[in-house]
Amino acid sequence: MTFDTSPLTSPAILIRKHLADHRRIRVLSAAAFVLFVVAIFFARGGKAPGLSVAPIFVGALLAFASGAAAETLRRNMWLWLSLGFLLAWQAAGALFGDMPRPISDFSKVGLLAAFFLFAAQTSRVLNTRQILWIIACIGAASAFLSIIVHIVKSPDLMDRMIPLGRGGNPIPGAGALASALIATVALWVDEKGRDRRTMAILLILAVPLVAGLVLTQSRGPLVALCLALPLAFLLERRGMFIVLMACLASWLIVTGLVIFEPNIKAVICGSNIDWCRPSNRNEVWERVRDQIALHPILGSGPEFRFPYEWLSHAHNGLFGIALYFGLGGLVASSLMAAGYARCLTCTTDDTLRFFGLASLIFAFGYMGADLPNPFAFFNTHYLFMWLPILLVLARDRPPFNVQATSSAPVPGIAQRI
Repeated sequence: MTFDTSPLTSPAILIRKHLADHRRIRVLSAAAFVLFVVAIFFARGGKAPGLSVAPIFVGALLAFASGAAAETLRRNMWLWLSLGFLLAWQAAGALFGDMPRPISDFSKVGLLAAFFLFAAQTSRVLNTRQILWIIACIGAASAFLSIIVHIVKSPDLMDRMIPLGRGGNPIPGAGALASALIATVALWVDEKGRDRRTMAILLILAVPLVAGLVLTQSRGPLVALCLALPLAFLLERRGMFIVLMACLASWLIVTGLVIFEPNIKAVICGSNIDWCRPSNRNEVWERVRDQIALHPILGSGPEFRFPYEWLSHAHNGLFGIALYFGLGGLVASSLMAAGYARCLTCTTDDTLRFFGLASLIFAFGYMGADLPNPFAFFNTHYLFMWLPILLVLARDRPPFNVQATSSAPVPGIAQRI
């Protein structure tokens, strides 16, 4: 007597096909993230735009295939509405303002939306430790090779080092290296990675990152990093208001150091011309203030440029948002920051919370002297600012009416270290 097993075989084939497709999506998603990090740390400027942007769109398409896109749309509707408002605000500027708004202004917000889907898909296939290890290892390799290239090519070792990678400039290059160092410190803080071998590896990774950051002589990012790491230790389990105050303080300190630059130089610089080189930011900000006064509500548009060869952009994140998007855009961006800070304090992943908090404080400090438009086209700020933000938003977290901290006592810094 024979039995027809085809009804059983067909579902088995479908299951195996489903598992194979699922595994293929995971592999492709992980590869897209690795390629994105490699592009940040090794693809110089605009010489490899495909390598820089292609992984983002691949990850976004995979997010639709895996269901991550629908999930993150449902969970973070407020952020999508915020991006929609930004597009509408730019459209209002194009219709009612007196400054030109090219179509590329809108495409940049579209790229950021695609990057959100990319981050959501990455969060689905890689855990926090895997993501941080990838950033730390590739960043350390880039820092080490950057130092070697600097030693070989630079006629004077005291010249500013330009790190390899997307930035093509010491300041954004320092931002990428700082993100890798924050990832390294976050892994070190992680309670689950306390064995000696892991600690030794993390120390080895940290050495070229610290050396590379110092060699860039980028004062704003270095000050921002020196503020971000200790504040992240101290405020790791604090609420939204404290987090926002720390971010604002970081921006104020870096901005204040620029404002009082002449007085500080008169006291500490002497004959040092490397670390005490003129920044001219005070003069830049005076012209930015005058331009904001001309278009205070809708702004001058992201493509606005001053007619001076020596003045490329606003050299300040909050001033730049007000310049390009007007005071309305600045208010909307502030509300986005507050919404994210609320999500950050609610996340249940301690390692990701530290990484997200340190990165956020660093980004605000960085914006005290640079990054005039956080919504601008792909650069290293996609790694040190947007990736931590979007990873936090992509992770599971309790509802907002649930306390972010548990009833258990919070361990002190000495206990965690």
